[in-house]
Amino acid sequence: MNKAEPLSLTILILHPGSLGDVLLALPTIRALRAAFPTHEIGLVAASGVGSLLLAGKEIDRLFPLEHRVLADLMAGAAHAAPALRSWLGRCALALGWLADPDGALGSTLIELGAGRVILRSPFSVACRAVHQADRLLETVADLVAPGKYDGALNLPPALVAEGEAQMAALRSGAPGPVVAIHPGSGARYKCAEPTLFAHLVEWCQAGGVIPMVVGGPADEETAAAVAAGCRTRPAILQGRDLLTMVGVLANAALFVGHDSGLTHLAATLHVPTLALFGPTAISRWAPRGRHVTVLTGDACRCEGEAAVSSCRERPCLRVPLDRLTIACEPWVDQARHTRWASASGGPSPCHVQ
Repeated sequence: MNKAEPLSLTILILHPGSLGDVLLALPTIRALRAAFPTHEIGLVAASGVGSLLLAGKEIDRLFPLEHRVLADLMAGAAHAAPALRSWLGRCALALGWLADPDGALGSTLIELGAGRVILRSPFSVACRAVHQADRLLETVADLVAPGKYDGALNLPPALVAEGEAQMAALRSGAPGPVVAIHPGSGARYKCAEPTLFAHLVEWCQAGGVIPMVVGGPADEETAAAVAAGCRTRPAILQGRDLLTMVGVLANAALFVGHDSGLTHLAATLHVPTLALFGPTAISRWAPRGRHVTVLTGDACRCEGEAAVSSCRERPCLRVPLDRLTIACEPWVDQARHTRWASASGGPSPCHVQ
């Protein structure tokens, strides 16, 4: 009788942030994978983005925040679920991007078996790096090798194929590249006026490009305002689960949005991305890559979060339409000579497993 294979050591990463925040941690997750190739990586995060990283094999195990995993850990070792206890029982490293002012969380992780614990908020004054992705990577600088870990997000072929089918239904047989337009964001003060996107929709329609307005439930009002400003109503994709949205965006020729989770998602898929930034710092929060272009209006003159939130004119987001369309044109022209000129399909611009 053969002896059972010894269980692999594990790494546990805790990231309670939103979609864009977690995607900015992907280079660090990959750096840890490269440094510890035989370890299994578990992630405590929201189920949407966690399921995406699990489907792409960026992580090996998801512990959804919605299951009170983090809350239970903060309540003490006795409250940890059996699956998490087992994971921490062979955990070489527990890494959390959150504050632990009284040390209670760190103590619980050690009590449950974590060999080393690193807990630090990416907003800490101890961070030397500027960009958020670099701040996250900085927390494990003594454990990983320098390198480039910013390749496109891995996607299962079935997910890309399903997104292609969804896009084919939305385009109703019309030829031409698809431009995904996200006029919303998690905060209204990050958003340009809907009229700008309505004009962009009409520019697309006049040039044989298919505009598709995308968003979540919180973006319904903004998407409706964009559609109301268009002479011909564009296709609208809203309220779909994250994996469905990923499959659709992976088949787009271009994505246009704000400082939002969907913008970071498109950029992480290596879809050509135009990001409109206003009051948030480009050097800190903008997605990066040769496929990303960041546009902004006048310099933000607001002082403090309260002034930013109450600003109505938002000159920092007043990007002229001609600047926006000029930035779109190279990607649209390139797409016209690729498979997006036909609804018949082909390889996705992102990496498919």
